[in-house]
Amino acid sequence: MAARCAPARAGLAVALLLLLAGCQPRMVGGSGFGRAVQVCDSDGCRVQPREAQTLVIGEDERLRRQADPDLYRGESVAELRGAAAAGDAGAAYRLGQAYEYGAGGLPRSAGQAARQYEVAAAAGMPFAMFRLGRLAEQGAAPGGRARAIELYAAAANGGVAQAAHNLGYLYLQGRGLPRDMAEAARWSTLAAEKGVPESQYNLALMYFRGEGVSRQPYEALQWMRRAAQNGYLPAQKAVGRLYMTGLEEMGQDLQEARSWLSLAASRGDAESRRWLQQIEQAERAERAYQQQLTMQAAQTQALWAQAALAAALAPPPVTVVIY
Repeated sequence: MAARCAPARAGLAVALLLLLAGCQPRMVGGSGFGRAVQVCDSDGCRVQPREAQTLVIGEDERLRRQADPDLYRGESVAELRGAAAAGDAGAAYRLGQAYEYGAGGLPRSAGQAARQYEVAAAAGMPFAMFRLGRLAEQGAAPGGRARAIELYAAAANGGVAQAAHNLGYLYLQGRGLPRDMAEAARWSTLAAEKGVPESQYNLALMYFRGEGVSRQPYEALQWMRRAAQNGYLPAQKAVGRLYMTGLEEMGQDLQEARSWLSLAASRGDAESRRWLQQIEQAERAERAYQQQLTMQAAQTQALWAQAALAAALAPPPVTVVIY
């Protein structure tokens, strides 16, 4: 993620982190560990406590990946075949999943899966359209990417968040569609609002860079945090890095940084482990600096005491007046 940086009021630990990161955070109030940040969005800029940025999970569907209501759950393949043959589109769809993933004792067969998905998609099942579109894009079903785009659009309009994500990504990359950042942002927003962490991550970058949407770093942070909370590793790293160094209106918070980077490091990310080591080095430097300041404060107090005593004992100056 590219960073536009501004000067900071910071202690030694902050300065060390900034040196490591090649960046200067912009902070409001306090030292490098301040609790207030400047927030800028479409309503303008304001100062608020950093805790106000914390997301409330509650019933927010943006913090849960959308579930497929007709997922195959181990039903008898023989029964599904019978129901599909009798015209049950839902049974055909679940049978297609069993073929796609080799479940229920069936051999994996993308071709058989596509045939079953075709039946379900023709009956208007949006998730079947999405799965069929994915197979078409992979070359495992007829039509290729052009058919996939049609199916993704139909599925997305039917409420399938993953299909909206795929459309947004195709617009973002210019694959089979003209590269269009506004369309990429529109479809990515639909997917992000329904809990697709990859879209939340992409949307965060678009808000940060001002691509397809107006540039809003604070909004970018919120979407990046949602993607991180939804378990997307690149977002966990990005949030950890932002809190490690601070960025624009977001203040530095090493405790928050350690939390996210530790999570990413526990999943095997070597770069996050290295950043955690840098935080530890910075904190050791901060403690050493504070100890040095304490010692210097004691020395200063002693020097002032001695200076005051010397002034009290010194004889008054002699003024010579010449006439």
